[in-house]
Amino acid sequence: MALVALAPAWAAEWMTDLEAAKAKAAAENKAVLVDFTGSDWCGWCIRLRKQVLDTPAFEQYAKDKFVFMEVDVPRNPKFDKELRARNEKLCDQYGVDGFPTILVLTPQGDVVGGFNGYTPSVAEAAAPLDAALEVAALLRKADSQQGAEQLATLVQAYKAIPAEMRSGAAGLKARIVALDPQDTSGLRHQQAVEDQRAEFQRTLAAVAFKADAIAKIDKALETAYPENKPGMMQVKFQILLMSAESVEDVNAAAAVGREAMALDSSVTPAEKQKFEATFADPETVLKRMQQLRNRKK
Repeated sequence: MALVALAPAWAAEWMTDLEAAKAKAAAENKAVLVDFTGSDWCGWCIRLRKQVLDTPAFEQYAKDKFVFMEVDVPRNPKFDKELRARNEKLCDQYGVDGFPTILVLTPQGDVVGGFNGYTPSVAEAAAPLDAALEVAALLRKADSQQGAEQLATLVQAYKAIPAEMRSGAAGLKARIVALDPQDTSGLRHQQAVEDQRAEFQRTLAAVAFKADAIAKIDKALETAYPENKPGMMQVKFQILLMSAESVEDVNAAAAVGREAMALDSSVTPAEKQKFEATFADPETVLKRMQQLRNRKK
């Protein structure tokens, strides 16, 4: 009786096998709520579970909506190594690089929403979770549609997913692209831009020398999409600046930096002014770069 009295008011079943969780969600007509956590080192993760996810109020809200799944990446060396490896793979698969992260998945494994970081109350957690369930409802609606109507619903669903979580909705994105040969949604072009950016990163990662890197960047710029050119130019600027051996080298790097900013509509006038103020004294910039290289050595 004493043990019962000390037990929590409710205890959700936190599954650790995603395929089993998806199957259970399909059988019960629910979504999967996935808690990506570092249970023995992440303070915000611990607070989220204690103050929100493991409370009776959250049970009342969530029990008929979700199957619960935990993806734990603890530091305890005794933690099951196979499970940890599987959990790390899930983090990569769904683009999770910070804890806590809560994702809502359909029984098919598509990300439909969630939230990043700690949230202090059930009400604040429920808002993004309810929005995710609305996206899931759109996907179910699309399953009963065809043609342009289906495509419009799928695009609506994709755009309703928080931008920072869309990397986990690759399946939905691919489905839209396949149904949209004219690219009315713009997602085919977006995918091509992302693929080009990834290929650029892979190419640079394999380059060991400055001259080779600059040559690779210049070659990539010849066929770069406008969305990728500012980033490529920024990388070139950084390489030139970090390797500068003279004032002339600093000025050459600054010229590339100005070109990168001119191509980037997100750069503010204040940022441009700060840049010009910094490079008005190239000798000081050169000394800073030399000091930085010496510290790295």
